[in-house]
Amino acid sequence: MHRILLSTTALISIAGAASADITWSGKAELGYNTEEQVEDGKGVIATAEITPTFTTDLDFGLTAKAEATFILLDQAGGGGLDTDDLSDDFDAESYILSLSNDNFALEFGTTDFAPDSYWESAGDMEADGFSEADGETGVLFSGTYGQMSFGVSSALHTDDFAAGGTGEGEFDQLALAVSADMGNFDVSFAYQEEASLAFDNNDDFESDEIISASVGTTLQGVDLRLGYASNQTTNEDSTGIEVGYAIQDVSLGGYFVSESAGDDNWGLSAGYERGPLAAEIYYADEQGSSLAGIEGAYEVNERLVVRAGFIDDEDANDDGGSYIGAEYDLGNGASFLFSYADADAEDEDEFGGPEYRNGVTALVTLEF
Repeated sequence: MHRILLSTTALISIAGAASADITWSGKAELGYNTEEQVEDGKGVIATAEITPTFTTDLDFGLTAKAEATFILLDQAGGGGLDTDDLSDDFDAESYILSLSNDNFALEFGTTDFAPDSYWESAGDMEADGFSEADGETGVLFSGTYGQMSFGVSSALHTDDFAAGGTGEGEFDQLALAVSADMGNFDVSFAYQEEASLAFDNNDDFESDEIISASVGTTLQGVDLRLGYASNQTTNEDSTGIEVGYAIQDVSLGGYFVSESAGDDNWGLSAGYERGPLAAEIYYADEQGSSLAGIEGAYEVNERLVVRAGFIDDEDANDDGGSYIGAEYDLGNGASFLFSYADADAEDEDEFGGPEYRNGVTALVTLEF
């Protein structure tokens, strides 16, 4: 979470920006869940967030934008809603300050890392473990040039994400990624340097130096992608091939990744979509641990969708189990969800494609 304090000067500056466009968006949830695995315990679910966005056009074709998402309320479980001091919930979950034109953008705040946005893997490659952003403050420069898209990013070592809670205020782990459409082929390249500082509070932050490249094409209706990734810190690499083919309402896919360390990875999938019915069945063997599942959805009418699935995961800490749920569109951004999910892991609070909460859940959601 990020605390944002606006000084009097900043408030005056915003008030004086008469040419700025201000838009508001947000989301609110109110419901109930029956299982103790939902964060602090079974009970009320009450969440609310709001996002104001300030946009103004500058000279030379530039656009400046400031956006922040504020958590107004975050109550999940605990048997009831504590309204004694709601100010404890008022935090800025994310924020972005940007300057952009038609071809380039410079963003500062809780941005994505470049490889996470532009890298295209060939299956489940162990060596392409690039860092994924999870609320860190960083900088991202992105753009397009002809048929090429690219990004350059770096993370800021702050108190919130520094090991031991003492940040140095320096940028660390430069990363870059490029994707390009070259007619019959598309290519993807990504690199991140080894982090020189210790980060914490993000399980998806990887400190290793990684380099990777992949190329994709379509031959006789078959989508093909070849990829290679190398972890320069651990001296491990992955070489993968991914295949996809669509036959009318059926789509087929598969991949195989040769790993220099541990077991090879492979997976198969088949999907079907026709009219109101969509379904997928898949199997994957990831470093010797299997994952299998069948998931589907049926659109009863233009307002009601029913989803169900069964996931068998050998990893006891992951999202195996079964679920069924129905979501009804109430109109104007509102919906009602009723679901039941039985997660295998005791501490799993959301799982499956729809990310249903474990147990029985009744939830009203409003988005605007």
